[in-house]
Amino acid sequence: MGRADLHMHTNLGDGWVSPARVVREAGNRGLDVIAVTDHDHLEGAKRVEELLDAQCPGVRLIKGVEVSTRSGHLLGLFVTKAPRPMRSVEESIDAIKEQGGLVVVPHPLGRLVPSLSRRRIDQLRDNGYEIDGIEIYNPSPANASQRKTVLEANAGWGLAAIGSSDAHFWQHIGAGYTLFPGATEDELRAAIEGRTTQAGGQDEPTPRLNPGAYVAQCAWSWFVDPPRRMMRRRREASQAAATSDEGQNRRNMNH
Repeated sequence: MGRADLHMHTNLGDGWVSPARVVREAGNRGLDVIAVTDHDHLEGAKRVEELLDAQCPGVRLIKGVEVSTRSGHLLGLFVTKAPRPMRSVEESIDAIKEQGGLVVVPHPLGRLVPSLSRRRIDQLRDNGYEIDGIEIYNPSPANASQRKTVLEANAGWGLAAIGSSDAHFWQHIGAGYTLFPGATEDELRAAIEGRTTQAGGQDEPTPRLNPGAYVAQCAWSWFVDPPRRMMRRRREASQAAATSDEGQNRRNMNH
């Protein structure tokens, strides 16, 4: 069985771990596939992809993103572009699906971070919105207290069982994992779509770090990452406008 960690963050987002350390730990911990899922952008995933190709080609990468929606967070896997944040969850699912991605609900029913409620998941399914997987195992406090409830609910939902670390520190990478038949990202995708995955995680608690590390990561998340995200969105909007203007100028010249 292959092993994947499908939810982690880098210091290009709100994590406290560099892309280089992500690569090192993925190899050290026997992971076959990882997904880097920084909030609302793919820069961390792209940087990890470059490093994996050069330093650890045995580990496969899925480009992912943790999308901020008005109802809670969503994971988009196998994406090429980050959906625009703070839209409805329905619009966000459509944006992921339009580019051939898979939708996973992270830390479902969580109370410490923006998370989809059981009622919201039921509404989405009743209205025909396709959700592919749900985090059964996530060692963060946002999910651990709800694990039994989510497991019971998924007996009715029938979504692919996902285990992930939601790591923001290198020490936690691989603490939650998804088992699947095979070893490649394509085989993992087939397992998610076929609902043949298994969610797992380490039996012992994740390593407790110095309180200062958590304070530093929270400060990074609250005061450093949000302005960077805003600047990134402005830059992307400016580039899109410039591309549109260039295309219009070419059309005018052709006429």
